[in-house]
Amino acid sequence: MGIPQSTLAALRATGREAQKEGRTSLPVLAPADQPEQRAPDASAPSGKQAPLALLDGARASQVAAASSARSSATPAAAAEGPATRVAAPIEDRPNSALLEECFKGANTETGIGRVHNRYTYCRRVNIKAEYWSIDSKGVPIEHEGDTTAKLELFAQGDDKDRRARVFSQIQKDSVDYDWGPIDNIFVAPNVPLSLLAQCVQGTDVCHATRGSYTLPWVVWDNNPEWAYWDVYNQEGKSEGRDKISYNQWTVEFFTDNAEYKTFQRGRTPPRLLRCDSANYFNFGTAKYPKACVFSEVTPHLTYTLGSDHHAVAEHIDTAQNRPNSTYPLLAPPGVPWPRDKNIPGKYVPDNPDAPGLHRITQRLHPTDYKANSDHKDGACYKRGPERNTYLDTGLPTRPPQGEQCDEYPFASTLEGAGNPNHDFSVKSIPARDNRVAGGMLRRYYVDDRILAWDATLPRPHTTNDRFYVQIR
Repeated sequence: MGIPQSTLAALRATGREAQKEGRTSLPVLAPADQPEQRAPDASAPSGKQAPLALLDGARASQVAAASSARSSATPAAAAEGPATRVAAPIEDRPNSALLEECFKGANTETGIGRVHNRYTYCRRVNIKAEYWSIDSKGVPIEHEGDTTAKLELFAQGDDKDRRARVFSQIQKDSVDYDWGPIDNIFVAPNVPLSLLAQCVQGTDVCHATRGSYTLPWVVWDNNPEWAYWDVYNQEGKSEGRDKISYNQWTVEFFTDNAEYKTFQRGRTPPRLLRCDSANYFNFGTAKYPKACVFSEVTPHLTYTLGSDHHAVAEHIDTAQNRPNSTYPLLAPPGVPWPRDKNIPGKYVPDNPDAPGLHRITQRLHPTDYKANSDHKDGACYKRGPERNTYLDTGLPTRPPQGEQCDEYPFASTLEGAGNPNHDFSVKSIPARDNRVAGGMLRRYYVDDRILAWDATLPRPHTTNDRFYVQIR
């Protein structure tokens, strides 16, 4: 940051007068208003990055999530249960419950930050601003001091529009001045700091609303309010049936006005958003036709042993970890098996290539959905068009009254019972456990915005949403 020598001299002269009068500080500058719409900003970066290809965005998200998990004992978590909607209403202040939960969680000051769920992100970033006096031509001539602080980021994805709201402030009492004894009191605290959210890609992909928010450092250090911006994603550069698009966002910090010149803005590491316009998301009568989620997380649903869906959790645990002990058998009793079962979907947070599950729906994938149903019925009940396939390998007896046939992978996945490899499991379990777990799965698809399989996407097994199941 450059400060004209005349401005610096005036600040110091005022500080000396205040010191003679016994004052311990100067009156702070009035805060500048945050414009509702972004004004032209000559110092903003003119170069924008090219649009992110779908494959690049998807792969970058998977690798970032796995890398974060490897570097932390507590991987970033996706939604884990049906207790509350994870996409909270977006208001002028952060959602207080999510704000507290996120910043109390792990990873808020390391790696990519904390993806608390697919709709909530937070991060604390250490920032540093160097200040230099400059001559009449704007050339830096002397280093005057450094100001450091901790910048807080909190962001909420929208489940009804292609946007995320990014909030930012300086953590209370985190500002530290290294300008010298007098300047630390009378100069550095009154220097203005501006924050501004930006979209990394061009306006044909995304844009951020509102202008920069400016306060003196000393006010930021004690300011309970949050600056905020909306980052919107456009449909025009999207791909596939659901109009999927990735973009990155960042928050810049600088001191730039008539008296100060920023040579190079500071920027937080860019983070990814995945936006879509899928029209099949609803829960009850509520519909969610568009959304943006924080994609740098491994989406997973958690089922819990010893809970009201224990039997389902136990079944999936067996299927994932001891697949050869599950029905249907790969060969009738007494016949050597041609291979081992490999049932996908186990949550392995530090492995970006772990075989996952891909969602399907009855409306969009009627053939796959029917195949899953037919094979499940054959393996469980020895009925339907696949009954002969499982005469000697399916469940020895039909589920008795009060129980149902549970299948894993789920009927709503591409990897379900109709998959040609027969890498699935069926088990008779109490009907109540099955109903509870089924409700959790339906809610999970909405809460984590799991898009349905689209075979037209490039490299579909990579670019389509994958999700996993964790058993606790």
